[in-house]
Amino acid sequence: MERKACKNKACGPQWELSEWSEVGASQKPEEHAACFKRPCSTWFTTSWSQCSKTCGAGVRLREVKCYQGEALAQGCDPASKPEARQTCQLQPCPTEAPEDCEDKVTANCVLVLKVKLCSHWYYRKACCRSCRLKSP
Repeated sequence: MERKACKNKACGPQWELSEWSEVGASQKPEEHAACFKRPCSTWFTTSWSQCSKTCGAGVRLREVKCYQGEALAQGCDPASKPEARQTCQLQPCPTEAPEDCEDKVTANCVLVLKVKLCSHWYYRKACCRSCRLKSP
């Protein structure tokens, strides 16, 4: 008899030939027999992470793994693999503050100006008046 590898594909039943023999009524073959069936390999994903940026273009990540039942496997179809990385943009980054903006009371705008942090959008927004007046 010849054997061939299935390569993770369902193999059909195989016929086995043998010589004819006498069979009595008590030797009737079973009508049903249990068989071992492996669960199919399936892609599973975690939830998306938060966006890597609070403004402008960022990325979100998630884990994508192939499981066969409860075990990690390698039999999943790569063509159907879900994305593990996705671009995201929560909001556009602020450009220029309006003319009537005011510094936030909680921001230490004197220090922001001293260490030249107005180039960072967070400080430019928190200390919008001070940064606007200081810019050339």
